[in-house]
Amino acid sequence: MYFGSVRFFKRLIVSVVILIILALAILAIVLAVESGQKSDEIDRLTADKIILQELVNAIYELDENTFNDIAGINADDESSGSGRPFPLPSEPLPNPYADLYPHLYTDFKIPESYKDDTGYIYLTFDDGPSVHTEGVLRYLDKHGVKATFFVMPADTENGKRYLNTMLETGHEIGVHTMSHIYEEIYESVESFLGDFNEAFNLIYEQTGYKPYLYRFPAGSINNFNGHIRKDVIAEMNRRGFVYYDWNVDSNDANDANWSQMYFSVLEDVSNVNRAVILFHDGPGRSNTVTVIEDIIKALLADPRGFTFSTITRDTRPMQF
Repeated sequence: MYFGSVRFFKRLIVSVVILIILALAILAIVLAVESGQKSDEIDRLTADKIILQELVNAIYELDENTFNDIAGINADDESSGSGRPFPLPSEPLPNPYADLYPHLYTDFKIPESYKDDTGYIYLTFDDGPSVHTEGVLRYLDKHGVKATFFVMPADTENGKRYLNTMLETGHEIGVHTMSHIYEEIYESVESFLGDFNEAFNLIYEQTGYKPYLYRFPAGSINNFNGHIRKDVIAEMNRRGFVYYDWNVDSNDANDANWSQMYFSVLEDVSNVNRAVILFHDGPGRSNTVTVIEDIIKALLADPRGFTFSTITRDTRPMQF
């Protein structure tokens, strides 16, 4: 046998084939010895290969026009080219809410960093103003404590007076709701914006102040807003508004009595490093007025040295 002869190449080919067969046989033995999971994995990979091959074959069988229709390619558009079968849209999709309430914006910008508010107490009051707001403001002023009011503005002289007193005495105002009717507010993003816009405009008309804070009626996670929650938050963020929930609940909305409110608030405050406390000063909340001074006095006397503050632009949001 001479090197380069036909016989030489025949034997070389046979030898290579035999080596391949031996290698496959050894691999099969090794895989067989290993766990059954390996065998299952091989079966799955084989099945996947078959499916992919069938898909490739189906694609090759499509005529050009059908393929272009599926891929979204305009045959007359040279810019699409073969390098991008699924071209990106040339312009972003329009915002469906951009034309609603074009003046409903604030100049709030998310800060680069938030202040260290460990040990801070944020008293927050929902649903006012009402006849009970005056008592709350009196006790806050008596002890030099500032608070944040998420309001349901009323188109009345007393409602206007309370809002202006809040701002003049150093408190902060945020939007809560105009109607507090959950089924209507959370029917759609448009419904939420409509309710918010009405409250926002009334606050501005009565005070000249444009609030940038808000609190969802019933909190940001509730039984009514699950289908629109993310879209509402995204749209409100785009308009410059920031929402705050709470991590301490006085339970005054559930008609808790003096001792229930007093001891639960103090206990819950001791379990967090900063406290955003939920109270209510709306109609029917006389229980809040009876207990608020005692809670303030207890927290001021606490040896941990709490700092009372309104929610400000550099306050890290408290969100569920």
